[in-house]
Amino acid sequence: MCIEPAGAHTGITFAPEGTKEAIPAVPERLLSVPNCTAIGRGGRQVALIEHLMAAFAALGVTDARVVVAGAEIPLLDGSAQPFLEALHSVGTRSLGEALEPLVVTEPVLVSGPGDAMLACGPGEAAYTYCLQHPHPRIGCEIATFRPAEDSFAQLLAPARTFSTEQEARALLASGAFRGGSEANSVIVFDDHLSAPQPVPCGFARHKLVDLIGDLWLLGRPVVGRIVAFKTGHAHNHELVRQLAARGD
Repeated sequence: MCIEPAGAHTGITFAPEGTKEAIPAVPERLLSVPNCTAIGRGGRQVALIEHLMAAFAALGVTDARVVVAGAEIPLLDGSAQPFLEALHSVGTRSLGEALEPLVVTEPVLVSGPGDAMLACGPGEAAYTYCLQHPHPRIGCEIATFRPAEDSFAQLLAPARTFSTEQEARALLASGAFRGGSEANSVIVFDDHLSAPQPVPCGFARHKLVDLIGDLWLLGRPVVGRIVAFKTGHAHNHELVRQLAARGD
């Protein structure tokens, strides 16, 4: 994968090698792919974009061209940290103008199946994730991130993606996450973790990384109070679609 500069106001695009048309990272290009965020165009797709998008969001990057070999962004260590560090190392250029946020003025609710719920309402920007997982080694965790006060690099970026042993075996058998291993994901076994999360409440904090990355499909910061309970990418995508349609 290679991240290249892009012209001002061209947005973030993903270009699979061998194709002339890049795929814009916008809500209209979202695909229904389990357990990750994927975008597509003209029969081509790029999956697993959420961690890189979260790093773009943390730095306020609105314009970049991502060239990728294959149909997936590398998982690396399963966190947003390597992407954030790479972007820091090369630097970014200001467009010299303020980025207008999307200010939430009316409540938005995404719910189901079961008791899963993602709610967004007016207020200062703050994201809370409430994790309640049936696996006893994950259990219940709550994490909150306030962009104006908290450090993405310290609190969220190191948190790694995770799955139970059963989920990981099922994904590999299906042909998804072909590069998946204990090197790029915390695998939760019945009696141990393949590795500890680098930060406290790392499971819930990684869910916030996914949420922030998915929201960056809107191309600008969201100012609002967002609370998620037992949700995943599909809920994030529906929230993105609703916010884009409202144009608050």
